[in-house]
This record gives sequence, C-alpha cells and structure tokens, in this order.
Amino acid sequence: MRKSLILLSTLALSLGVAGAQDAAPVTSPVPVTISDVPAGHWAKDAVDRIVQCGLIQGFPDGTYRGNENLTRYQAALIFYRLLQTDALSTCGMSKADMATVANGMQEVSPEMTAIAGRVTDLEKLNADQQARLDALEAKINEMGNMSATGDTAAMTARLDALEAAVKNIPAGPAGPVGPAGPAGPAGAAGAASTTTTVTPAPVTPATPAPGTTVVIGEPAMDMSMASAKTLYVGITGGVNFVDKTSQCINKAQKTNSEVSFCVTAGAVIGSTSVFGPIGARVAAQYQPGYNAIHADVNATYNINAGNLHPYVGAGLGLTSSDSRTGTNAKATDTYINGLVGLDFRVTDSIAAFVEGNGRYYLTNKGFGTGLSDLRVDGSGSTGTGDKDSSATKTTKGFGGAVKAGLKFYF
Repeated sequence: MRKSLILLSTLALSLGVAGAQDAAPVTSPVPVTISDVPAGHWAKDAVDRIVQCGLIQGFPDGTYRGNENLTRYQAALIFYRLLQTDALSTCGMSKADMATVANGMQEVSPEMTAIAGRVTDLEKLNADQQARLDALEAKINEMGNMSATGDTAAMTARLDALEAAVKNIPAGPAGPVGPAGPAGPAGAAGAASTTTTVTPAPVTPATPAPGTTVVIGEPAMDMSMASAKTLYVGITGGVNFVDKTSQCINKAQKTNSEVSFCVTAGAVIGSTSVFGPIGARVAAQYQPGYNAIHADVNATYNINAGNLHPYVGAGLGLTSSDSRTGTNAKATDTYINGLVGLDFRVTDSIAAFVEGNGRYYLTNKGFGTGLSDLRVDGSGSTGTGDKDSSATKTTKGFGGAVKAGLKFYF
C-alpha cells in the first residue's frame, strides 16, 4: 500500500505537469542547482521539475545522490513540503488532482497508525534489552572491582557457581538418526589370536536439517528479490502501423519514400502490483511523423514465472497530431487500448521487454491515428494537408503498434 501511495502521488504529479505544459515554468522559492545530474541523463527532466516545484532541494553540497536509498526522514520532509507549502498547486495540479492525493493519504492513515503501534512495541522491547545489557555490564564491572581489590575468593566462588549452573543446563532434544553406513569388506581368515582388534565405526556424513538447501557450486540469482520490486520506469522504441493513405516520411532512411509504419520513442512508468497481480502504468510515445504524441493509462495483469514475466492489460488513450483539415492545427483523437507483453528480468533491477498494442480509435481527426483518410464520396487522399474539414469523413478503426525497451525496477 505504501508503494501504491507513492505511485498515486507520482501519477498525480505527472498529470499536473502535463496539464500545465503550456504555462510558464514554476521556480522553487529557494534557488537550487543540482550538480550531479548531468545533461542527457534519462531522469534529468524529472529531477529538474521536482526541484523547481520545491519538493526536493538536494543536499547542502548541491548534490542529488540519485543512487542512494531514501530514508524515512527524507520522505517525511518531501511530504511535509507537499502538504504545507502547497507545492503541487503551484506546479499546475488542479483541485481535483490535489483531492485525489489527499484521499489517498487518508486511505493509508489506518495502516500508518498500525505501523506506529508496532514501532512503539519495538522501542519498548529495545528498552528492555538495553536494561538487561546495563545490568550485565554492572555485574561485569562488579567482578572487575573484586579482582582489583584482591577479593579473589568471592570471585572464585561466583565462577564456580556459574560453572555448576552451566553444567546443569538440560540437553536439547536429540536429532534424527542418520542412515547406516555400508558394511566393510570381509577380512582374510587368520590364525587364532588372543589380541582383540577394534574396528573404527564408519563415519556417516552429517544429514542437513529438514528445510535446509545444500548449494554446490555458484548459486543462481535469487529472483524472489526481483519479484519484490514492483515500481518501474522505462524507455521504449517502436513503430506504429499506418494505412497507405496516412504514411510517414521515414527520415531515418535519408529518403523521401513513404512507408507503412511510423517510428516512435517514448517512456513508461508504473507498478506491477497495486492490488496483488493487478498493476497500473502510464505510457507516452512521440512520433516525429505528423508530430504526433500518443499517451495512455492502462490496468495490467502480471504473471510471475521466474525470469519471465508475461502481462496483459487494457486502458484508454489520446493521440494528438496534425489535423486533417490542412489548417496547420492540432487534432486530438481518443482510443481504447489493449496490450500484451513480456518482461525478461536480466537482474533484480533491470528487465528487457517487448510489447504489442491494439488501438481502436473512436475518432479520426488527425493523421496520428494512422487510419485511412476517406472523403464523403468515398475517394481516398494522400494526406498532403489540402483537405477540407466539411468534406472529410470521420471513421473509426483499429491501429497497431509494437515497442521494446528497458525497465528499471526499484
């Protein structure tokens, strides 16, 4: 639940930032410069944004230390700034987004109360143990004082009593009897002798206790640690399949030939476990062809099969691209998204993945949908931007996309 709250806050912040992308950037009340996040780092934009919003101010030496663990004190300071300084509202979050974050924090308040009770019990146990250690230390000091003052007789008596108490400690339960060893070879018959030969008993290897795993050689990586990490961010690259009437110009080939796919690059952030195997994620892709942006929110169902983690999901999305009206305007189309993918855990923190998306567009106002451009009279067009909005037929339809990339779990 705690990771789910962090994810909820992160998503709310992402939505707030996306809603304010046309506004002037908001600066932190305390000018801060982070020195250890270089230009081109995959998380630099995110770090700069939360610094501008005042949630993070870095360490006194101006470093961010992004590879270090976050302590509870640091987390408390971030949430204090979030609640007390009204940082999110100055970063473009709406009242509805702020209410969502507040409701999420109220939802986990019973759990935080229970954790506080457990911490109190642990503190009491620690105090009791400290008292016992203090008493033991006092007795040791007392014995040292006896030795220093020459009272060796009293110290010897106490040591004898301690030795007797140790000898009277009852033995523990006997372990299971090991299997009998193989019989030794029979010896040759010899002359009668009065000498008794003692044959040593065969040595039986110790039997490991039940539940103990004996490892021979180098142990394999424990993937249970990989399964324990559910939050992730990732980078993607892929293609969107398009109709022949909405083809992209493939700049990567250095030619002007039109192709039946559009190259994309993007990012993804989410969790594989919000409620059990049910996760959630937000993905965005930029398509240079027709200056299109695809963004969707999906619920996922994840299966843990060792190093392989198949998943399926469904959600809703938006595509913003050049309008078909030919007025150099933007058009936004909505789609229903279905996905199927596979993660391969390389380590406990890094996974390579491949994913396919099926999109059913509810509208077709922009070239970014990749659907055919049909006029009312049924004639096609080549997508040159000279169409009239009154003569364009808005058609629904399916579009496909494939992408692959890396995910970083934490």
